Amino acid sequence: MFNKTDPSYFDGPWTFEKTEHAVLGLCKTLDRYAHKLTLEDLRNDPRCARIPDLSLDTVQQVIHDVEAKLWRGIKPFENEVIYHTGPHHDDIMLGLMPFINRQLRSPKNQVHFAIMTSGYHSVTDAFLQKAMEDTLDYLHQGRIQMVKYPDFFDRGYRFKQVKDIHHYLDNVARRNPDEMRRGFCHRILRDAVGLWGLKSVDDIETCFKMEIENLKKSKPNSAEIQKLKGEIREFEEELVWAYAGTALDHIHHLRLGLYNDSSFGVIADSDPQSPKVWSPNRQRDVEPILNQLRAIKPTVITVAIDSEGQGPNTHYKVMQSIAEAVRLWNAEADLKDLRIIGYRNVWSTFHPAEANIYVPVSLNAFAVFEKAFKDSYLTQYKAEFPNPDFDGPFSELAEQIWVKNYKDVQFILGKDFFYENAHPLIRATHGLIFLKEMDVKGFVALAEEMALSVRDGGSSPP
Repeated sequence: MFNKTDPSYFDGPWTFEKTEHAVLGLCKTLDRYAHKLTLEDLRNDPRCARIPDLSLDTVQQVIHDVEAKLWRGIKPFENEVIYHTGPHHDDIMLGLMPFINRQLRSPKNQVHFAIMTSGYHSVTDAFLQKAMEDTLDYLHQGRIQMVKYPDFFDRGYRFKQVKDIHHYLDNVARRNPDEMRRGFCHRILRDAVGLWGLKSVDDIETCFKMEIENLKKSKPNSAEIQKLKGEIREFEEELVWAYAGTALDHIHHLRLGLYNDSSFGVIADSDPQSPKVWSPNRQRDVEPILNQLRAIKPTVITVAIDSEGQGPNTHYKVMQSIAEAVRLWNAEADLKDLRIIGYRNVWSTFHPAEANIYVPVSLNAFAVFEKAFKDSYLTQYKAEFPNPDFDGPFSELAEQIWVKNYKDVQFILGKDFFYENAHPLIRATHGLIFLKEMDVKGFVALAEEMALSVRDGGSSPP
């Protein structure tokens, strides 16, 4: 964010983005709506005074541009192939759910979700221990009947994952937490049979009791336990998008190896004091994404745009991997019409001037978002790694950010713009999601700029 003490604000050519920064900053400093600013106010502000050809028309230009961003945010998506990407499970939802739900309403859109990493770090031993204990309890009660099917341990366990999802969500509607839990435990058991190669109920008993003891004693997680934790997170992601009827084959779990890469890359040059710079491994990180892009052929891609150090480093690594995949795809296909939409969620935010799309969020959208998060992300409602600035569910933090965005934009457009508007969605707005749309060239250039900033030992651009 630019401010009057930031030297970069005065460096380089002046842009309209800087003008928007300056005018909104002045509105907030004076606690005054844009249409009430005077020319004297503008001239007395050290930022606004830098605006070329400064006049009250400048304010009107800002108002017009901000309004255009809002209209862009309500424009419906039709006949699009949309590839939403998230570094972790829940990132897409926390950044975009109200935006996505409108896309999912049209059967003319193909909407895919690609979660790039396993996310097993976000599942605590205590959570998994309780889940395995509950699964054994349901088994002992005779309430997991699928184990009685003759082919279950050979091949049957691999089928009917969709049934688990619908069983769970049916009982969300019925407000039956016991049956919700039973549906969840069905999925735990299916995954466990595949991971450990279990062949009987006795095998389940022996395996689960041993792993429960290991979890109680805080022993290092085995590879199977790590995978089971990741598959729990995958189930959560399937639940949240099944709310709107998304088919299971449109939710992709890539489990990229970068998630297990604890180092932050290679030395930038021969100087051992140079900062370490991470770059994606083509075979491990890039090709799985590239292959999906070739197969799905999206017309819109969403990407979490977080600089290195702004949030979990996985966000930065995933963005760089996607950028490299897009760059390679661009070398073999005509992508002049491909739209890349950058989003942020609970780890960093766009300034209103950085974003070029504002998505309205109604109270209806707030309610759906909050309930879906609580019912679907069982491991995250009390997060193991909360945001350092907020102690509570990530869903509440996302909502606070959307409300703040809305209040900032009200400084430019005025409150009456919203409640007196002819469009019902604008009248219903009580929050805003900020997005940044780019073409392929702009997205790849942004990723390169971020990498260069890290290589030079600075922070990436906001």
